[in-house]
Amino acid sequence: MLMSRVWVVILTVLLVSGCTWRDRANDYRQAQLSKPLVLPPGIESTALHDSYRVPGIESHTVLPGKFAVPQPDPLIKDVEQGVVRIQKMGEDRWILLDGSPGQIWPRLRGFLNLGGFPVARTDAVNGIIETGWVQPRSEGLPRERFRFRIEQGVQRGTSEIYVLQSVVDNDQGHWPRGSFSEQREQDMTMALAQYLADSEAASSVSMLAERNAETGGKIFLVQGEPPYIRLLLPFERAWASLENALSKAGFVVDDRDRSQGRYWVTIDEESDGAQWFRRLLKDKDLDGDAFIVQMIEVSPNEMQIRVVPQEGEQSDADVIDRVLKQIKGFIS
Repeated sequence: MLMSRVWVVILTVLLVSGCTWRDRANDYRQAQLSKPLVLPPGIESTALHDSYRVPGIESHTVLPGKFAVPQPDPLIKDVEQGVVRIQKMGEDRWILLDGSPGQIWPRLRGFLNLGGFPVARTDAVNGIIETGWVQPRSEGLPRERFRFRIEQGVQRGTSEIYVLQSVVDNDQGHWPRGSFSEQREQDMTMALAQYLADSEAASSVSMLAERNAETGGKIFLVQGEPPYIRLLLPFERAWASLENALSKAGFVVDDRDRSQGRYWVTIDEESDGAQWFRRLLKDKDLDGDAFIVQMIEVSPNEMQIRVVPQEGEQSDADVIDRVLKQIKGFIS
């Protein structure tokens, strides 16, 4: 009886150890190309698309056959996560914040719902929400309505919100080019900006609002001979944005010529951003920290920004490329 039990145990172990499968890890090495599948007449195949598209490389440099491994570029982003700013240039005022238009759309809807504003029209593809007529709480003010427009920001992953106000007494069936009351527009802009700053980013995303937005932003680094920045903004805003970016990027503007689109700049020795430049020049045994930043108008809504060393200054392609990347990160 005891021997029978022993044999049962031995047979069980042998059977269990035999229940294995062939290792298929290296089967792909024997894989061969086969002819495309031929479908019967009258049946069409559906083209396959990537469900999760991998974005292209924002900028890349073609290195020569012999080169030194470059240092990685630091992460440069003017609009940090959670930051909400109100920007103004001339008569234009807008909210700049982190997040794509598709992410900002549900947050704007949440603001209108919380404030009790009736929504008369929405156009998610173009990022437009129009309210119905409302009566302000302050006495003596006419009935008014607002139009909100969400646009892709200059930098990737940012958005801009524009507010337009109209009153019933001045309504002609279409929206005016500018707000009837600049003060009411400002009040609404500040209230919306405060709400966006206080509220957490919504987890939901509007796919319609995301569809028409250029996910790459409005600024690109083009690797040419020499490289340059391509900026999709009108001249007035591009000029002001460039000067603002130069100071944030660690440069001092020594002179400017608006008619020629030029800035004469030097590296700010007291700026924290000057360290990257000093390390780069030391590695290359160069001595030159003065540049001319040239903005060229290609079309009414497209600019090119180029950088060249000032007369008598030493530089090379890597230095110019690094200066352009530093400036690009702060244009908004």
